[in-house]
Amino acid sequence: MAPMTASCTQRSDRIRTGSGIEAGFSLAELLTASLVLFLISAAAFRMLAETQRTASYQAEVQAILDNTRMAMDTVERYVRHAGNDPHNVGIAGITITSGTEVRLRSDLTGSAGPSNADKGDPDGDTLDSGEDVTIRYDAAARSLQLVPDGGSAQTIASDISAFTMQYYDANGAATTVGSNVRKINVSISGASTITDPQTGKAFGITLTSDVQIATRQY
Repeated sequence: MAPMTASCTQRSDRIRTGSGIEAGFSLAELLTASLVLFLISAAAFRMLAETQRTASYQAEVQAILDNTRMAMDTVERYVRHAGNDPHNVGIAGITITSGTEVRLRSDLTGSAGPSNADKGDPDGDTLDSGEDVTIRYDAAARSLQLVPDGGSAQTIASDISAFTMQYYDANGAATTVGSNVRKINVSISGASTITDPQTGKAFGITLTSDVQIATRQY
């Protein structure tokens, strides 16, 4: 019987030892695990925030590229048509206000009648849609605007940081007399309000164009 008693005692010791192994974490281990989890979470949130900033910056850059190009296309179209006067009624095509504002008149459509005032051939006046407009820059709103005669200002493009026009006569000399203008140098700049997360710098682009007046060829 004695050997059996010894065996039982050894088995009981093993059970008690196993119970000790299954004990919970110590306070130091818990604090260490919490710190590691905190560091991993902080790194993940930083990566997420960086990704969001990058996405916002890239979206604004694309918007600036689109807005600046659209603004230049619009200005070029109106400038080229300025002074179009096939009926020789004496249209004052260009009226200079400043380097950031100009009034442009042209006779382009209107012969289709009152119900179709913006259709048909030129009708001898500048009363139809798009025939008498002012292009101007609003520095406070960072926008380029189109103002129809007697109408409200319409934004052509936003996020425009600078807009200038220089007027030249037939000899290439600068002029402030609208009737002498043969070419307008247009410069349009766009700039982001959000900086590049990588470099900390804002994005900027400047487009320039020498627009010759189509009805006043050299």
